[in-house]
Amino acid sequence: MSTREVRYNAVAGVGYAFFVSVVTLILEALANVFYPTPLVLSPIWALIRGYWLSLVLILVLYGLLILFAKPYGSEEMMSYNIYFRPAQRTVIYVIIAVAILGLLFDMYPGPLWSRTKIGIFIAVNILAGAIGGYLAARFG
Repeated sequence: MSTREVRYNAVAGVGYAFFVSVVTLILEALANVFYPTPLVLSPIWALIRGYWLSLVLILVLYGLLILFAKPYGSEEMMSYNIYFRPAQRTVIYVIIAVAILGLLFDMYPGPLWSRTKIGIFIAVNILAGAIGGYLAARFG
């Protein structure tokens, strides 16, 4: 594990954490049009609070994002598996970190557009991306 690999994974993880969080909130905002539910970032919080629609949406989104990062099963693509594996590990660790650290965002009782909640959102994604990128480089 080189420091360059850790830095690259951490930067990629931060970007991916923001992507996952924004897509999650957009998906839940769209679902909120049809069935009113609070915007939740962490599936753990959705499970604790009993927001079943949010839980299902988040888990389906996470599954699709992990599946999208998985290399195809064809013989031609299997030769590129060495390049796809680190990206898939980064995706998995970042999603796990966002799911756990997203609890900080969900526990804060303030309104969604308050400066504190936006700051927590940014901090959670930076920490989740850095932690997920580090873990992917460390255990990869």
